[in-house]
Amino acid sequence: MKKIYLIILISFVQVAQAQETLSSIIKENTQTFILKDDEFTGKGWDEILGEIKTHNNILIGEDHFFNEIPFFISQFNKEVKFDNFFCEVGPYLGNTLETKIKNLSTADLDKFNAEFGNTFAFYALEPEFKLMQQLVNSGTKVIGTDQIILLSDRLIASELKQKSKNKIAKSIYSDIEKQSAIYFDEMVKGNSPYFLTDQFTKQLNKLDSLELSNYEQKVIKDLKLSQNIYLNGDHHLRVQLMKHNIMQNYELIVNSKNLYKYGAIHLPKGESLLKIQDIGNLIHNIADSEFESSLHIMVIGKSGIQGVPLKGIENQPLDPNSNDYKHYKPFFDTMEKNEWHVFNNKEILKKITSGKLKINDKTLERVIKGYDYLVIIPEVTPAKFIY
Repeated sequence: MKKIYLIILISFVQVAQAQETLSSIIKENTQTFILKDDEFTGKGWDEILGEIKTHNNILIGEDHFFNEIPFFISQFNKEVKFDNFFCEVGPYLGNTLETKIKNLSTADLDKFNAEFGNTFAFYALEPEFKLMQQLVNSGTKVIGTDQIILLSDRLIASELKQKSKNKIAKSIYSDIEKQSAIYFDEMVKGNSPYFLTDQFTKQLNKLDSLELSNYEQKVIKDLKLSQNIYLNGDHHLRVQLMKHNIMQNYELIVNSKNLYKYGAIHLPKGESLLKIQDIGNLIHNIADSEFESSLHIMVIGKSGIQGVPLKGIENQPLDPNSNDYKHYKPFFDTMEKNEWHVFNNKEILKKITSGKLKINDKTLERVIKGYDYLVIIPEVTPAKFIY
């Protein structure tokens, strides 16, 4: 019995030492910076900005609906010019937003936002839209790569109605636009959006039987694919589509300065947080094929309030002990100041590997291996809508 107790005791000591070692490794590779008078200062900011300046492919894996993350990006965009902005919206919406921002007056853009803002996905949020404006106004091309969001059918139908030369199709587009608006008001109460209804499917099938332009045919095909992704919850198909859309723009990526902004689950350089090879892995390999390295930065909040994707839903407080955030506890526990923290995962990984320290939390392991840096904001605030 004494031998068994001794083995158990040794095991507990080894676990405690490993945890302590991980904590010390993290602390050794941490810098901080502060936000003062709308500017970032500190060693952490200098380190991150320096890395961004020296890489051609910068990937920001984020948690959504905060004010602070688009502001963070807007600050380094003041010093770094990007050729292309790859983002988590569909190609049609990305192109529409870029075109409207470029060509409309301030008054007309405000009018457009008031009418269609609730179809903009993440860019319906004020700080996100302002970031998009900043990028477009600095000459950055917007490239949406996601499926068509289930809220964008109204905007797309409105545009197709203007372009189509088929009278029957125009009538169908007009009906989709009208029904989508009606269903949106019900959706915020928990009901299904028009995009996922049998009625919408029938409308798409009717359009498929008509003589339409090549552009219309492609949009309808993409609407059907997007509907399929939503109805079947097919995450792999969605990721396949995003990678396909990125590869459609391969020639723009090479020899350019590119910014990618997606949810943090998508952008690790290895296995994604949902256990598949995602966008981050694709860009990592594209950069590698050009004898370069991509820069992967994850940005999350530790505490505060998170915004929501739709009006009518209550903002949610962040809980660092929740299932989503518990993986980052080793980082949270080292944060002693109310400052932004920058964790150099490249150096943390080197020390973990050389010391043969095993990380049992697979999500934490994927973050450390997949992101060069982890930026944690001490307290976040919820983003408001533009409409």
